[in-house]
Amino acid sequence: MEITKLTPNGFCKGVIYAINLINNALNDKNLKKPIYMLGNLVHNKKVVEAFKEKGVIILDGNSRIEMLQKINEGTVIFTAHGVSDEVRFLAKNKGLTIIDATCKDVLKTHNVIKEKLNAGYRVLFYGQKNHPETEGILGISNEIILITNDFDLFSLPMHKGKIILTNQTTMSYLDVLKTYEKLKQIYPQLELVDEICNATRKRQEAVINAKGYDLIIVIGDKLSNNTKMLLELAKQNANAIQLETIEDLKNYELSNYNKIAITAGASTPRSIIDEIIFNIEHNTNNYVSRLKNIDYLK
Repeated sequence: MEITKLTPNGFCKGVIYAINLINNALNDKNLKKPIYMLGNLVHNKKVVEAFKEKGVIILDGNSRIEMLQKINEGTVIFTAHGVSDEVRFLAKNKGLTIIDATCKDVLKTHNVIKEKLNAGYRVLFYGQKNHPETEGILGISNEIILITNDFDLFSLPMHKGKIILTNQTTMSYLDVLKTYEKLKQIYPQLELVDEICNATRKRQEAVINAKGYDLIIVIGDKLSNNTKMLLELAKQNANAIQLETIEDLKNYELSNYNKIAITAGASTPRSIIDEIIFNIEHNTNNYVSRLKNIDYLK
């Protein structure tokens, strides 16, 4: 069996930045307690569990505002997906210490949208409904129109003025282009500001160019949108499956495949990737970790 690990893989720079920022803060003995996180830092259960073990309380709710209303003291962590200005204002008003782990690419999207709104543009945002990044973007202005994969082209309002389409950073860049061309049917003047982050784009390009494989394995959490996009693209080239951990290998028989390519979402720890590759190479039936005391934050 020939196994190829597609590159890039492992944490993207945004995830590395967020993890390092929080770890450094947690080492500060003067940091106000308790320490809360507004949802999952990234969409990977192992990373989230690792922070729980460090004493971080992961909040849950329908929105970041709802989560914030549950706390009145201590420290709050904004996740890599970003938050709206309203969330920032509320956290400051509560007197909370803020650790802002927002990905710089997400911040860039926020700034682009604010600049376009100030310049008189109507803004269309292509993203995943109820995703925390989308929530933060829609919190910028009630004038932003969310475009999802199941949108009805002719239900959108007419607009003759300046208008742009931008997007969630972890969407498929091919889908962004398709959506743009479709929307131009009713907005011929539509401008595209493609905000797919570089880490997402490079992973997608690697999968698109992965030809001649019997199977493509995509490693990542089922809640991870960039992992979901990789799986959809992989299925266009070959048989494709998604694994979260080595435990998922028990559900598949891989001995019939001769050439396997492996990719992973941008929030997948490299240790999980290495575990899975090791078990496939050694064709073990038990699928047990070869790594002891794994640090999923590396």
